[in-house]
Amino acid sequence: MSKETFYRVIIVSLLLLNLGVLAYLWMGRDAAPQDMGRYRQGEPAPFIIKSLQLDEAQQVQFDGLRDKHQHNTRQLREESKQLHDALFKLLHDEVVDSTKTDSLMLLISANNRAKEMVNFNHFRELKTILKPEQYKLYDEFIESIARRFGPPPHPHHDKRH
Repeated sequence: MSKETFYRVIIVSLLLLNLGVLAYLWMGRDAAPQDMGRYRQGEPAPFIIKSLQLDEAQQVQFDGLRDKHQHNTRQLREESKQLHDALFKLLHDEVVDSTKTDSLMLLISANNRAKEMVNFNHFRELKTILKPEQYKLYDEFIESIARRFGPPPHPHHDKRH
């Protein structure tokens, strides 16, 4: 087999493989289980609803909280993208203006703080729609969230001799 024929076979094989993967992904999206109800797959909403045992009325209230949270988060993500784009554009300059760099760094820090505050307030507002008997579930839920998104645990060093 000549090199040219070999490369043609490889190219056609890779093309067919790519088309197969695309078809699988396309079909997999349509065939995804619909057990998420009104939520998209991968969203945390079903987990939250189940963990806190929200009733139908609470789920409607939660929808409003979730929509507000997602709107605020989207705005802050877009702002973050613009700030980072502006920061990295400075790398094209012959001489990097440290005042602009510092200013953008402060704005990026403020944006990160705002994102954390949006998340904090979202979970604080979530508690307001709960019934007193759900508070224990909420506390357990918040602890699991903190473990998931907090820093990794440090190895315990025993200082006894």
